[in-house]
Amino acid sequence: LAFKGIPKRAFTYDFKMIPKSEEEAKMIQDIIMSFKTNMLPEMIGGSARRQRIPSTFDIQYMYNGEENSSLHKISTCVLESMNVTYGGDRYKTYEGGVPVETAISLSFKELDLITAEKAYEGY
Repeated sequence: LAFKGIPKRAFTYDFKMIPKSEEEAKMIQDIIMSFKTNMLPEMIGGSARRQRIPSTFDIQYMYNGEENSSLHKISTCVLESMNVTYGGDRYKTYEGGVPVETAISLSFKELDLITAEKAYEGY
């Protein structure tokens, strides 16, 4: 047998958001746009040859305003993919076209390789 290395860990989070007002619908669109723009590179000076790298994410599991020590830690990640589903199981909207439900699925991958030493640190 040949050892071929250890893959970097990946995490997927699914969220279902149901706006109760026009203000909440706007917040949902802002959340989607924030993830979308931070997962993509940015062109510098209008040239595809020069790009700013996408944002990184530091994810923490929280409990009562502090990091939850009962769960594993996650090192710095990049958002690899994002899927957005509008309208629920059967596409429905409120008056004015705002989706009744919006679901997002976010897939992150760690930049660091987690070793046994890191596992002892809680990763």
